[in-house]
Amino acid sequence: MSGSGRNFLVVALMCLGAFLLSAPARAGGSHFLVEPYSGVVFNQGLDRENALGLESGAVLAVGGKLKGFPPRFYLYFRASQTYFGKDDVRVESHETNGCVQRSYTAVLGGLRVVIPIWSDLRLNVEIGGGSFFSRNSYYETGFRRQYDEDMIVMELGAGLNWRLFSWLSLGLMYDYSFVAENEHGDMIATILGEADNGANLGWSRLVATVGFHF
Repeated sequence: MSGSGRNFLVVALMCLGAFLLSAPARAGGSHFLVEPYSGVVFNQGLDRENALGLESGAVLAVGGKLKGFPPRFYLYFRASQTYFGKDDVRVESHETNGCVQRSYTAVLGGLRVVIPIWSDLRLNVEIGGGSFFSRNSYYETGFRRQYDEDMIVMELGAGLNWRLFSWLSLGLMYDYSFVAENEHGDMIATILGEADNGANLGWSRLVATVGFHF
């Protein structure tokens, strides 16, 4: 994402936030959300590695609704930590066994639309973007490599939410994140002989949420 593109996104989000917090948009109900969550993450584009990881994080959001218009709009900020643990792999190119370990820290922001479906059941739809900070390590007998990487990503998500009380909700969210910049491959994926050297990375996650509404 270019510098001008980032500046445009920041300005657009600020304008949308100002609109949502204006008097016409504040049509009753809560306007702030704190939503911790935890669940599983599936690694895409790294077929030779363990595809399952664990993630925990939290969403902070502020928003409102237009009078007479059912959906609510939230600007959200998400921070999370993902661990894939140690994964033993076979390196066929030189007939040895190796061990891979990866973890990710995500800092993302975007727009969430909350659409009433029936009674206290709601549909959440999200679109956002931000940064993934990865920590990667690989070792085999006589060789070890560790490196960090920053990636610009986009995410798309959808899920269901049940409002138990005016201040509390439970939900289930599915998101898919993908790298939004040119990727020339991943070092470990190249060592393992992945078909595209890890140039098409993505992560899908399924998490349970607990929302506190103010």
